[in-house]
Amino acid sequence: MVFNNLKVVKKSLVTADPPPPLFVLLLALGRRLRAEPGDGAQTWARFSRPPAPEAAGLLHASFPDGFFWAVGSAAYQTEGGWQQHRKGASIWDTFTHHPPGGSPLAGPPSGAPSPSPPATGDVASDSYNNVFRDTEGLRELGVTHYRFSISWARVLPNGSAGAPNREGLRYYRRLLERLRELGVEPVVTLYHWDLPQRLQDAYGGWANRVVAGLFRDYAELCFRHFGGQVKHWITIDNPYVVAWHGYATGRLAPGVRGSARLGYLAAHNLLLAHAKVWHLYNTSFRPTQGGQVSIALSSHWIRPRRMTDHSLQECQKSLDFVLGWFAKPVFIDGDYPESMRSNLSSLLPEFTESERNFVKGTADFFALSFGPTLSFQLLDPDMKFRQLESPSLRQLLSWVDLEYNHPQIFIVENGWFVSGTTKRDDAKYMYYLKKFVMETLKAIRLDGVHVIGYTAWSLMDGFEWHRGYSIRRGLFYVDFLSRDKELVPKSSAFFYQKLIENNGFPPLPENQPLEGTFACDFAWGIVDNYMQVSRLTKPTSATT
Repeated sequence: MVFNNLKVVKKSLVTADPPPPLFVLLLALGRRLRAEPGDGAQTWARFSRPPAPEAAGLLHASFPDGFFWAVGSAAYQTEGGWQQHRKGASIWDTFTHHPPGGSPLAGPPSGAPSPSPPATGDVASDSYNNVFRDTEGLRELGVTHYRFSISWARVLPNGSAGAPNREGLRYYRRLLERLRELGVEPVVTLYHWDLPQRLQDAYGGWANRVVAGLFRDYAELCFRHFGGQVKHWITIDNPYVVAWHGYATGRLAPGVRGSARLGYLAAHNLLLAHAKVWHLYNTSFRPTQGGQVSIALSSHWIRPRRMTDHSLQECQKSLDFVLGWFAKPVFIDGDYPESMRSNLSSLLPEFTESERNFVKGTADFFALSFGPTLSFQLLDPDMKFRQLESPSLRQLLSWVDLEYNHPQIFIVENGWFVSGTTKRDDAKYMYYLKKFVMETLKAIRLDGVHVIGYTAWSLMDGFEWHRGYSIRRGLFYVDFLSRDKELVPKSSAFFYQKLIENNGFPPLPENQPLEGTFACDFAWGIVDNYMQVSRLTKPTSATT
């Protein structure tokens, strides 16, 4: 562990005010240059060089004024109440109750107390019955934004037909009203993986384009009921995982073990669904509600085995096949990356010219997700292209900035995980949280990346998809076997609260460079320590 208050070595403790004049000039010039797809490849060469002193260690600086400090959750992971007040079944209800092949999801970790909670989201953190409890956690953290998702099956139990569920709508109204009282801005996700089961049964889910139209209708309902209180909407979370692991590998709900072609078809329909909702909001609701809409795209970071042209091309291809699969159509030209089209010509659906124009430009900011939901867990090994994964958020931010022409980036999910047996002392999680926030700060201050917000994931412990309750990702601990499901702050919650209060890592007196001389009679010495190991030989008996 490195302690920040050591006074002898100060080179890694630098401040960002003021930066070198030459750096400012170069940054200003660079920001005026338009970036094109493929420019992200510069990232690996840049970060292969030894870092400058200001980038090598801790950067003592603040985030920009107005920076969004957020925390997040997802409906199926935390709400519970799976049959309460006429809520309909979702594909995750079915997937956890009847896993494909009859194999249960991941149980508790070794050493976990017995009994353990069932590996379903039936109750989870019971957020559906604890609006005040959850929002008190937000108040304690001091966040400016809270990202949560609406359960499609809770407000429309059948997914489409019939009147909406009044109790479901009332729950989200209560939550939004409480956020308004606290001065916390909502960031609302319309789809965080929990498709109504009826739409899977009737149409085959996202493999059928009809569902894209039904998603538009559901979004319109949400915009009408909640749009006056919401300024940031996310249409779909992590379409890579939804399409690939829902309809190709079957690792996640709905568990369809189809072909690669089916996975690419589901992704195609997800993009069209997103575009339908963006255009709906842009035409019918933005003029009166004044919000913004995006799609949450998840990515890993990849580094080359060797700094060769081939390895760098493979790294670029890896990001194309995961992040670029969705980002390039939305942010650039309405079509898939060239590396995908040239390698998957027989599998990848084609956009018509009208569809390309329809999908292009359908995001008001770049919503980026980075962490263990995808990295090191759900990234298909083939999509690494024999290169090496790395948990480097700063380099990913730099790549996105160059690849997609300097967008506003809102990090809408980031963090790590600890064992399911961890209670309040989550040092590992806190280490990664500090690392990722510091990398975000460096991306802003040293690289000129336009990051507008950061979301720690998640507010509380919950059901962790294919990992069940074997890991925890919350800032607040939840005893899933208890009746009241109290939120207990972990070490990471106190750290994040202080980070928000300070708006980063501002220069403090104890972190400033210190100049001076030691006393004349100060004793300077050196110590030498060594161990001499003698060779031992096996004794032999004497002979005569």
